[in-house]
Amino acid sequence: MLTPIQFDSVSDIYDYYVTSELDIPFFMKETEGFTREILELMCGTGRVSIPLLQANRKLVCVDYSRGMLDSFRKKIEGKNYPVELIKADVTTLNLGRTFECILLPFHSFSEILTPELQQRALAMIAKHLEPNGIFVCTLQNPAMKFKAADGVTKTLGKFPMEGGKTLVVSYMNEPASDGNVITGFQQYEIFDSSNALIEKRRLEINFMPVGKTEFEKMVQQAGMEVEALYGDYSYSRFVERESVFMIYRLKKG
Repeated sequence: MLTPIQFDSVSDIYDYYVTSELDIPFFMKETEGFTREILELMCGTGRVSIPLLQANRKLVCVDYSRGMLDSFRKKIEGKNYPVELIKADVTTLNLGRTFECILLPFHSFSEILTPELQQRALAMIAKHLEPNGIFVCTLQNPAMKFKAADGVTKTLGKFPMEGGKTLVVSYMNEPASDGNVITGFQQYEIFDSSNALIEKRRLEINFMPVGKTEFEKMVQQAGMEVEALYGDYSYSRFVERESVFMIYRLKKG
């Protein structure tokens, strides 16, 4: 049985190697005009959240990893940002309130590993969305994701750490035997200032990318409708065999 990614095991080093700001301007624009709390799901260590908070957005941020939320909390300590951090699983979410805007950044929906759980997650999201509310959901395009999952171990990069240490991250992705899931690992090697290896970790990775037709069926079953679909964070048209991403703006009818 496939297990969700155990981010607790790398939450203390996650921010060294996940530094992308590619989607920040997009989420800034998508959240313009919302004066009440915005719900961000699978928020991680606040990569998207903190720039939004700095731009005076009010957030409720949810993640299933206590370690990631602890890292998030340390980063905003003493900042007095209008944010609430909640440890919860999106498939069983029950906050007892609704929101006019919900975000699910960084293509994290594919970390939900069965169609049944994905459908349940969308139902829970719709439950927390006000009528006519907006849900922005970002996904990897399966056609491109599976094409890149070639079973070859590659180096993601070398990243400086405190005290002259260096983090080297490598990864491998390949299709599972059923053809619906991408499985693999990320490996982390930490070297000291003299380039001696002092620590090594390995994180098992599992994704279930969902295609356009399947996702839109699930969206409809959850009581939402597609308002827009983009192929990147610059609002380009989605092209199934070319676009890396599927970026949806959904609306609750």
